[in-house]
Amino acid sequence: MILSVRVPTSQPPERPGQILREEFIKTGRLTQAALAQRMNVPVSKVRGILSGEEGITAETALLLEAALGVEAEFWIRAQFVWDCYRLREVERRTAVMEGDGKTVKRTKG
Repeated sequence: MILSVRVPTSQPPERPGQILREEFIKTGRLTQAALAQRMNVPVSKVRGILSGEEGITAETALLLEAALGVEAEFWIRAQFVWDCYRLREVERRTAVMEGDGKTVKRTKG
């Protein structure tokens, strides 16, 4: 079972949805529909979490805890680590683009 959230230094951390997919969906322990039913939410919400289109809120974390037995704090920490990574990446890219004081064309990303 999942015990902690580690922040890897050589690659991006896993999104909470990736963890959920790897530990519960791909292993065959649950289907998306079964998880949605356990959480009492629409399947579209589960799909949004799995795809990364929807993050883990405190409410969602509590629903996951009740459905899976994995503490809500785990899911909140996983989301926090992911969000911090993304923000740091944006800051890093911005600093690189502005680093030399030259005008650099910014790309979407």
